Amino acid sequence: MTMSPPMARRSVVLALQEITEDLAAQHGLAAENDDEALQIVEALLTHADAPGSAAWLLDDEGLALDTGRRLLDALAEDPGTRSLAEPLLAEPPVDDQLAVVEVSAGVVVLVALVAFLQTKVSVKMERKTSKGKVSFELTKEATKGSTLMQLADLYQRILGQGGGTTPTDPGALGPGQGPTDPPGTV
Repeated sequence: MTMSPPMARRSVVLALQEITEDLAAQHGLAAENDDEALQIVEALLTHADAPGSAAWLLDDEGLALDTGRRLLDALAEDPGTRSLAEPLLAEPPVDDQLAVVEVSAGVVVLVALVAFLQTKVSVKMERKTSKGKVSFELTKEATKGSTLMQLADLYQRILGQGGGTTPTDPGALGPGQGPTDPPGTV
């Protein structure tokens, strides 16, 4: 994932809110609240046997903002959402209202994660019990057995929980060693 230029906290939240609204207008939104959004994201991770949880997004604004920035980068790289994200990264939104209502960055990030997920798969939230049930239908893209695994891997990277390959720190490479070279090779 490439890294976009630094954005102010409020700009990250506003950009994700704008993208989420645009995606929800196109695809609807499976989550009615932050609990359902969390349940959907965690169901994806669990389905792919990916360790971790996203609940910490609701508790740590700083980490939620870092996650939001990674999500904006992923949205800008994805062909289905690039046209929504790139203009906002090039010219971050600013709040032009006199009274600013603060929204939890964690809630915004969770709901944006669900909106982004819905560009890839159909998410069905059944609300029969208090916890509900989440199911995924691979109808938006070619149904490959690894599609959910790839999405879970991407979500782990966005959430900062590892998964897949992460960019190597150039300072950790030996002379003449490339980022994809196995350790100890030159």
